[in-house]
Amino acid sequence: MKNPIQKTLLILLFSISLIACRNEAETAEEKAEDLIENADDMKVKEDKIKIENEDGSEAKIKYDENGDVEKVKTDN
Repeated sequence: MKNPIQKTLLILLFSISLIACRNEAETAEEKAEDLIENADDMKVKEDKIKIENEDGSEAKIKYDENGDVEKVKTDN
């Protein structure tokens, strides 16, 4: 009787830890949109956008040939 209870509790604990540790990071598109909305100065090239904020931080957004966000790089 003791062994099934321990197994059940162990499975329950493991499943709760997996649910609690999910990665809820925003996608590259969401991050790019947020950076563009809060930009002070923006320079646009063919497939790149360079964003400068008044606090001195910079962000670079690179798009692929389909127009999707390929990479978001932030510098502080």
